[in-house]
Amino acid sequence: MKRTYLLLFLALALVFSCSTDSTDDTSEGANGLLGTWALTDILIDPAVNDDDLNFAKEIIAFLQNENCDLVILSFNDSGTLESENKIDHLSINVGTGGLDIPCPTESDEENSLWVLDGDQLTISREGEDDEVITIQLDGNTLIIPGESVDANNYDGAEAVFTKQ
Repeated sequence: MKRTYLLLFLALALVFSCSTDSTDDTSEGANGLLGTWALTDILIDPAVNDDDLNFAKEIIAFLQNENCDLVILSFNDSGTLESENKIDHLSINVGTGGLDIPCPTESDEENSLWVLDGDQLTISREGEDDEVITIQLDGNTLIIPGESVDANNYDGAEAVFTKQ
């Protein structure tokens, strides 16, 4: 069950990387966010010893080696965010040959609006309150802290996205 929550966290991290209604933000930071990003890793605080987080890290690494992206975010210059999330469609099989995790063929897609102000990413989805997340954007790496998604369950983890 905890693995399901971890996978849900990763999916939410991607969804929450979208922002509001400003389409005229041409700052360097917002321009750096433009493009397609794929979930490539999670970082875990060394002081945190959480088997579920460690297992999620292994799953992401395994699927990356198979050229399978679990979560893809596309930040467009029109201020829209398109996300594709395969986490809810993961199938983890354990057999005599070991662990088998096929790349999901189904995904959940969502469209949102985004605005970046400094390191504050605001995501707006119709019918919901805006979500503001503090991000780290450094070249081709985008990091979203787990505490921004769920402070009770993901303290010490960060979702890492790499620009494609």
